[in-house]
Amino acid sequence: MYVQHNGVAMGAPLAPVIADIFMAHLETTLMDQLKQSGVCEWHRYVDDTFVLLEPTTNVADVLTILNNFHASIKFTYELEKDHSLPFLDVRVIRPQNSQQFETTIYRKPTFTGLMTNWHSFVPLQYKKSSIVSMVQRALAICSTYTTLAAEFQEIRRIGVANGYPISFIDTRIGIGLNRQLAKNDSNTTILPLIGCEKKRMYVEIPFIGRPTDLLKKRFSQLSSKVRPDLDIRFYTKPPPAVQTFFQTKDPIVKHMQSDVVYSISCIDCNQTYIGKTERQSIRRLREHGAPKQSFDSRPTEQASSDEDDTATPDSTSTSLRRSSRIRNKNHITPTNTSNTTNDKKREKETEIVSSLAQHTKDTGHHIDWTGFRVAWRDDNPYRLLIKESLLIQAFKPELNRTTHSVPLIVFPDGLPRDMLPDPNG
Repeated sequence: MYVQHNGVAMGAPLAPVIADIFMAHLETTLMDQLKQSGVCEWHRYVDDTFVLLEPTTNVADVLTILNNFHASIKFTYELEKDHSLPFLDVRVIRPQNSQQFETTIYRKPTFTGLMTNWHSFVPLQYKKSSIVSMVQRALAICSTYTTLAAEFQEIRRIGVANGYPISFIDTRIGIGLNRQLAKNDSNTTILPLIGCEKKRMYVEIPFIGRPTDLLKKRFSQLSSKVRPDLDIRFYTKPPPAVQTFFQTKDPIVKHMQSDVVYSISCIDCNQTYIGKTERQSIRRLREHGAPKQSFDSRPTEQASSDEDDTATPDSTSTSLRRSSRIRNKNHITPTNTSNTTNDKKREKETEIVSSLAQHTKDTGHHIDWTGFRVAWRDDNPYRLLIKESLLIQAFKPELNRTTHSVPLIVFPDGLPRDMLPDPNG
């Protein structure tokens, strides 16, 4: 078990809050000392700080004061380069012929310019937002008309690279400028009428192209007539991405799965057994008496007989899955050790305890080891016991010796079968 003594986990929701509290404590404690060392201005966002120093101040002295505050906290710094210094997404410029700072947009060197492509099958509003968000950021950050014009030109370049028409981009820029000018010229605030506020509702419509826009328009007209007291806003949502229809990882075969409730049947009399295991199913089945030859413990694909019949020489010789490449490699057979001896002893003991092994011994029947079914899954051990108990009480398997694993407090009489997964498939 890992115990974290300092800080918080990477990406944790509390990380910004804890960092803000720590930096506030640092500022309260060291601000007087920092001002004496030559700090003129100190502006901070969470743990990023923008600092102005006196020309005669030694940066190393300020860094020593900060690093001595806590043994586990070490600060780094970046000096201005070519009279400019980035801070978050803002580039602060110090002109030589002016005493005022200028600001413009800063993009990291790793910025690729990739955005929603113009030819993407998404609602038009998504494409508008891609341009409008950059325009609004430029209007909020750029401090001069020169830097604003340069940023608009950069927005045009990014948009054209992603397939956007230049007229579409210029229209978004024009609308943004007009709204900004109207906002600056307007000094009056329009207050909403008391008692006339409409309840706002949002309704999702699947996006299928231009028919969706026509449907949304008709719905808006109909809703304003039928329910004028409601402010119903319809929004469109694009279909799922193509990547959601493909698996990114190899599927885990059922005998290698863990935290499952499983069922095993007898081939000769169709009697069943329901159990649970938090380990890999193959380990539990071997404890029940399954022969080692029943399963391949190495990672394999869930290949069906249909796939074997339709496989071509090219597809069998070259496999795209990593599991198939591992399967074709040579595997080293481990030598017998004391652990394997103990495993054999444990398996021999479980053969006598397991009701499945006892059933085979008493009747001479055969258990369908490879045909076992995974009925339920849960990574919580207690919930796994509850699910096993619910299935045992509902289906009453003949080979089980117990009626439940834990007391069913919420459902003492169990649940009907139609509300539970069928362990027999």
